[in-house]
Amino acid sequence: MAKQNSKKVREQREKSNAKAAYIGTTVALILIGVIGIVIWLVGRSPNVTVMKVGDIEIKKDLYTCTYYFGTMTSQNWKEQGFDIYTDPYEQPLDHIANGKEVKSWGAYFEILTKDSLEFMVVMTDTAQKKGYTYTEEVLSHINSEFASIEQEKGQAMSWEEYMLRNYGASISQKTLKQYLDMYYKAADFFKAITTSKALFNRYITGDNTVFETTYEKNPDAIDVVSFRYILLPNTAQNAATIQALENAASEEEFKDLCNRYKNDESYTKEDSSLFTDISLKKISILKNSLIPAKLADRTAKEGDVLAAPIEENGTECMEIAYLVKPRAKDTSAYEESDVQKWEFEAMSLLLEEYYDSEYQSEIVEKGFAAFKEDMIIPTSTASSQVAQ
Repeated sequence: MAKQNSKKVREQREKSNAKAAYIGTTVALILIGVIGIVIWLVGRSPNVTVMKVGDIEIKKDLYTCTYYFGTMTSQNWKEQGFDIYTDPYEQPLDHIANGKEVKSWGAYFEILTKDSLEFMVVMTDTAQKKGYTYTEEVLSHINSEFASIEQEKGQAMSWEEYMLRNYGASISQKTLKQYLDMYYKAADFFKAITTSKALFNRYITGDNTVFETTYEKNPDAIDVVSFRYILLPNTAQNAATIQALENAASEEEFKDLCNRYKNDESYTKEDSSLFTDISLKKISILKNSLIPAKLADRTAKEGDVLAAPIEENGTECMEIAYLVKPRAKDTSAYEESDVQKWEFEAMSLLLEEYYDSEYQSEIVEKGFAAFKEDMIIPTSTASSQVAQ
């Protein structure tokens, strides 16, 4: 009898163990499935990280908002050929941005978005860490900007639909508010520190001699020149004009010759041929590389006339410049502040150094892939139906 009871107990134990093993396996499989779903959902979440600036993570919704709303409101790209109803990565573009060749509008918007987010994060984070107090004006501006967008949207369509049709992405109200808050606060802080040497030193450098030192290291990036300029076809008909321009004895004579030759809206105004205080790194208006190099030469002097042949749209032309002011610091005031123009250029260089030393940035490939996968391209047909 005892043996029979023992056998039954053993059989029940074996059944219990088998059942427990089955339940354990089932629970494990369920957990694996749940974890897999969670991982998949995290990967598809609008809050997946696309970009990091220092210790701050930029989530996909804010990146998308900056890529579309921020970029579209910075300039009217439609007038320059961008089509909101076509995938930006499928729209070709031959452009140089930040020294890099850009082959599509999508790639160009990437650069603009990265630069914009770096600016917003660095400015707002620095202001917060160092105790900057924002002006009442900027705080009210954030609210009024959001309210004006709501009013413009009207009742015809939902918020997300309105954002999609006007800016190319279904941006939520919450995300747009976050963007506007960061953007205007960053702009307010930037304006404060770049219109006051004292504030710039307090929040960024802490060194009163830093502007002169920066200039001494980077004169070619800060010096400016002023010149009058004309481009005209190098034809027999223009030979006498070209000769007269090259021999101009004064700025006034060169200006009069420009106006007389052009005789149109672009040159008849008093200073229409004058380019004032152009940074040496921005003399891109001159297409021939010889002339910018000569303008930047320290031996160049007022009254020098620089001329060089160049092909423009298949036509042989002459590019001619009259040097009004040789390279030097621009000592005019900047926006009614105690900062001069050359000091503002020095600030730009110092801020670049500050960015690099305090806020390394990177694109998170997984997040960026998720951003591109979720792109919704509006259709012109749907847009016209909504408008009706």
